[in-house]
Amino acid sequence: MKLVKSDFFKNASLLFSGSLIAQGIGFGALYFLGRMYSPEDFGEVETLMKIAGVFIAIAGLRYEMAIVVEEDNHNASDLLRLSLFINAVISFLLLIVIGIFQIPIAHFFKLQNQQLLLFLPLIIWLTSSTESIVLWRNRTKSYPKISTNRIIFSLSGTTYKLIHPLMQWMGNGLFQGQLLGQGIALIHMVYQLPFKIFSTTKHQLITLAKTYRKFPYFSSPAALLNILATSMPVFIIASFDGQEATGYFSNAYKLTYLPMSMLSLALGQVFFERIARLRNNKEEAGSMAHQLINTLYVIGIVPVLVLWVWGDQIAPMILGEQWEETGIYIQIIILFYFTMFLTSSFSSAFETYQKLPFQLSYNFLFLISTFTALYLGYTIGGSTRIALTWFAITGIVLRLAILNYFFVLFGKNMFVKTIFAVLITGGLGYLGFTIRDLIS
Repeated sequence: MKLVKSDFFKNASLLFSGSLIAQGIGFGALYFLGRMYSPEDFGEVETLMKIAGVFIAIAGLRYEMAIVVEEDNHNASDLLRLSLFINAVISFLLLIVIGIFQIPIAHFFKLQNQQLLLFLPLIIWLTSSTESIVLWRNRTKSYPKISTNRIIFSLSGTTYKLIHPLMQWMGNGLFQGQLLGQGIALIHMVYQLPFKIFSTTKHQLITLAKTYRKFPYFSSPAALLNILATSMPVFIIASFDGQEATGYFSNAYKLTYLPMSMLSLALGQVFFERIARLRNNKEEAGSMAHQLINTLYVIGIVPVLVLWVWGDQIAPMILGEQWEETGIYIQIIILFYFTMFLTSSFSSAFETYQKLPFQLSYNFLFLISTFTALYLGYTIGGSTRIALTWFAITGIVLRLAILNYFFVLFGKNMFVKTIFAVLITGGLGYLGFTIRDLIS
């Protein structure tokens, strides 16, 4: 199967075009936001959103991931209803928990505006509901709708973030903009949904819950472990070094992995839909996956190398002079985010090939390894830079390992190609730093 001769890239381009515009809005706004808000403001929002992300990953107990896999449309619509119902229940229970433990949570993460914690259940409900409906739209190949939704989310949220300081409104405008954007995105995604949300029976929902019980049993804990692992730098930095350092890391993430993740998400959603249909045809599945990894590497290698070599100069140019530390963080973590970019598009293989127990084990290993690297980086190394270096090295090794496992599932061997890609990337990086030294 040739991707260029199929509708794969056509569908992916629809999603990516929306992501590109959305990221263009957010990226362009960073030039102003970096000068309008402090590192502490960014750090506070990043901490809150990472906490929310942990619960968003499991708010529907991962039943939403079965929407694309399920072959019957009626059952798929009931899976959407089931995930939305569970999400509402979990969000409400979380509100009660936060109300009880608000002060110790704020103290642990060094949050100044602890009242913002009370809004976390709302943003969890909004985001998880939107993502569940996006998966339904993905199943029906409503890619223009999904693409437009990302633009609406970015435009509405970013507009508010820019206006907030000018109007001298109270509170953290970055967080308020995030909340507003997500609310508008959900309204847009629900609009003209081709069935009634509550048109189902309790018996049908229970039957589907039992049929796909592997998702809450294995995929849900695996998703929780994965988001904890990828969010661990924010949690550890906030706890050890405070919200200023967290803010530096937050914008390092926004300038590196966030733009890459939009492309990998677009390709990954289309890949998920396609691989679910081809899972019994390893020749076509392997060929499609092989072409996709080549495309991802070629697209990503140049901007990654530029940020690796000149990140400490680029960040202050974009965000302002106070963000020099962000540039150093970029140089430390960019290769890890590159491996995340290469692997994220294929993560649906766990659900497609029903390897949920293995996914759970891998994510547990990833969490323990990255936590240990960060913790020792602080307790032994004594600084955020060292902690991030140990975290990045550990993450790179584990991400490359899981990439090779995915290709085993697809029927392809990637070991030799992985070694070759590592050597090429290292050689180009060495050349880049040599050129930099000669220029300076």
